[in-house]
Amino acid sequence: MYSFNSRIRYSECGADGYLTIVALLNYFQDCSTFQSEDLGVGVAALHERGTLWVVNSWQIDIMRLPRLCDRVGIYTRPYDCRGFFGKRNFYMKSEDGEYLAKADSLWTYISAKDATPVRIDRDILEAYGREPKIEMEYLGRKISVPGDTEGWSHSLEEAIPVNDHLLDTNKHVNNGKYVELAAGLIPEELRPDRVRVEYRKQAFLGDTIFPEVYRQGEQVIVKLADTDGNAYSIVEFSKIDR
Repeated sequence: MYSFNSRIRYSECGADGYLTIVALLNYFQDCSTFQSEDLGVGVAALHERGTLWVVNSWQIDIMRLPRLCDRVGIYTRPYDCRGFFGKRNFYMKSEDGEYLAKADSLWTYISAKDATPVRIDRDILEAYGREPKIEMEYLGRKISVPGDTEGWSHSLEEAIPVNDHLLDTNKHVNNGKYVELAAGLIPEELRPDRVRVEYRKQAFLGDTIFPEVYRQGEQVIVKLADTDGNAYSIVEFSKIDR
């Protein structure tokens, strides 16, 4: 298990003074990045090997979001790595040890040259190790787009050009940016406590993203598609039955 402590910053909060979902995801991403760097298998090390990690899916379950200036701990643990896939849990806790959010994620180890999956190097497997997965409800990776299903409203939103501020060091749209784009399209009154994300292909500088929004009650699915209607990413916001 790897962790770091932080304090919720003003720049990470929404208008209500609480940590945004996008900032929560960024904390989780940063946690795994810090672990990789500290283990010597970070961005620069993988660049030398000609490899990188891409995320296939997220499931984030929120118990409650912390507020401005709250002190929190962010944790991650890889629980399964085999072939070219890696599975990793994340969670955030309050200063008192209360779970604030839990997450599951699936990653693929690929060649930077042609984006094909490659077997995870043995030294990387040994560096990360393997720990028990955390207790949470595990849902499937795939997210179905409702289409013309009865009971769902559907809208086409303004196209989004991919520019520099959406890219990361891998020169494609950062996985958190898809969630940021989708979160900007959900109704203000919706307060989701579960976010699922499926990534289907990468978007690069010069591409255009065409958002489609589907809603049924408190469930919203945002499809971020290319010019042919094929999804770059699908993001689902919903409520958990507790």
